[in-house]
Amino acid sequence: MSYSAGVKNELFNLPNKSKNENIAELLGVFMAKNSIKENGIILSTENIALAKRVYSNIKKATDLEIQIKYLTSKRLGVHKVYEVIIPYQKGYIEFLKSMFDFKNLDSSLDESVFKGLIKGYFLSCGYIKSPEKGYALDFFIDTEDAATFLYYLTKKIGKKVFQADKKNKNLVYIRNSEDILDVLIIMSAVGTFFKYEETIINKEIRNKVNRNMNWEIANETRKITTAEKQIKMIEEIEQLAGLNTLTDALKGVAKMRIENPDLSLQELADLMNISKSGIRNRFRRLAEFYNEMTNKENEE
Repeated sequence: MSYSAGVKNELFNLPNKSKNENIAELLGVFMAKNSIKENGIILSTENIALAKRVYSNIKKATDLEIQIKYLTSKRLGVHKVYEVIIPYQKGYIEFLKSMFDFKNLDSSLDESVFKGLIKGYFLSCGYIKSPEKGYALDFFIDTEDAATFLYYLTKKIGKKVFQADKKNKNLVYIRNSEDILDVLIIMSAVGTFFKYEETIINKEIRNKVNRNMNWEIANETRKITTAEKQIKMIEEIEQLAGLNTLTDALKGVAKMRIENPDLSLQELADLMNISKSGIRNRFRRLAEFYNEMTNKENEE
């Protein structure tokens, strides 16, 4: 089962808590799937759980006649398609008006309406990526008008949302983990919310540990590389001129480095009871002596 399917299964098992939430969820589904036609409402879906939920929600919202059809589609392979139909009839216009009352974003919509609308969109065309793989909440919507409605609805509640065209669908999407968590809570997907949040926390801990390890490895590599260069320089000085040609201070730091190839500059400084800047200065003078010596060697 995909991650999205798991989230939807949680929501399919949660009944709506009010009439407004129920009607708003139906509107979200019908808008996302472009189901509202001149001669009635026709919802086509391969998801039997969605078809059952929509049928049940319609029964709770109205006494209108409902039809159920089962089809087999052979487009790109054999697929089962379920149709939930409300044919045009007496009371149909009133039912549409009861749903369209929730399309006015200028009015103050209560929490249950927000919840129903977003839940309807998600159940019918939503996709959520596992947080282990990344943070993505997508809605692949049939019409631009329905996508724009969801875009502004989501912005109205303060979420960072985007709208685009993708694969002949109108895409509304969120890429911020905190906003995705908020949407899960709005839809009452509480079980998914806690698992999603736990995964985010664990990822952040792992990433922090990895960053610290990478820093330590880089620092250790840098320390080893510096020490290797210093030792090579000291060995060449000893071979060409002898360490006795150095001042006592430089001879002391040279011998200390040869005897302690694994120590950092700070550790060497501590061992010699001098400051880090002091030992840097001695290695700088040692490098100057080495450069002068090699330059003379090249001139000869």
